[in-house]
Amino acid sequence: MVSALALVVVLSKGETAIRLTRGMNLIDDSLRILATETELCVPLVRPPDGYESERLSLVLGSSRIERRDFSERQPAQRTLAEVLESQLPSYLLERIPRSLDIVGHVAIVELPSELAPFEEAVGKAILETSPKIRTVMAKAGAHSRDYRVRELRLIAGEDAPITRHREHGCTFELDVRSVFFNPRLSHERLRVASQVQSGETVVDMFAGVGPYSILGAKMQPSSRIYAIDVNPSAFRFLVSNVLTNKVVKNVTPIMGDVRDVIRSKLLGKADRVIMNLPGSAFDFVSEACSSLAEKRGIIHFYSFESDERPTEKASERLRECVERTGRRVRSILATRVVKTVAPYRLQVAVDALLV
Repeated sequence: MVSALALVVVLSKGETAIRLTRGMNLIDDSLRILATETELCVPLVRPPDGYESERLSLVLGSSRIERRDFSERQPAQRTLAEVLESQLPSYLLERIPRSLDIVGHVAIVELPSELAPFEEAVGKAILETSPKIRTVMAKAGAHSRDYRVRELRLIAGEDAPITRHREHGCTFELDVRSVFFNPRLSHERLRVASQVQSGETVVDMFAGVGPYSILGAKMQPSSRIYAIDVNPSAFRFLVSNVLTNKVVKNVTPIMGDVRDVIRSKLLGKADRVIMNLPGSAFDFVSEACSSLAEKRGIIHFYSFESDERPTEKASERLRECVERTGRRVRSILATRVVKTVAPYRLQVAVDALLV
């Protein structure tokens, strides 16, 4: 707390007092304005002079100047560009990333090649401007096909890839170097999980560390969800996250190739199937169809498409794949562009009712 002179007025005159003292350059912006039940105390940098006192009295009526204790304002947070302004050539400032993937205490950044010589400076600037971040990693390659894991390299902060990420009231522990997890899919996960109905059986074909499965189970405790993944590291965190989020009763983690798992355990059991593998989901439509109950079921399908008619193309291709299995798409319930993944390339969601 800091002791300072204050202009004290009744609450009803507070806004007027703030405007007046600011106009006279009297207000101390380094301190927080204090409100009590009946009065407002405006911190001052100096006592008002005779003219200022007269004007304050004329406009505010009853007021007084006295000492009060104020809390200090936090200094304004500098932007990434402001921190890097003196460290990068001016022509590179426009190449600074505009957004980060933040997973718990880890920030993951995609740097253009021109910034490679300055990656440490960029990483340290991210730490400076984001107090909750302890680890900054840069994307260093494409996703691997088997486990969808992307190579990351540490550019600043602690080498601590295991983190806890909170989302929609759930907690997910994961290692950003060994599992797939995209924080930008938060809204999409909520959209799908909120559709799970009471008593439904759901097959999450590519569950990862469990964000779809666990959120669906939390939102609909009477559901039964089978969460499948082939990545041993993802499966280990999936099991742990099921325990942490207390959904052991209705989420069953299964490790293995989804084709083998469905063929041996889940034929005809599902009311709903989640296929969050946009790079190659078309290759698994047959398995999704065979896991659905005979009469009807819903598929949440994802694919990558060009930016020309993306949802229509995804829907058409899905219909063709489903028909080759002997089933058909009765209706397309919803389509959505989830996000842009590269220039002219989009991730698309299709919700389809199959019979």
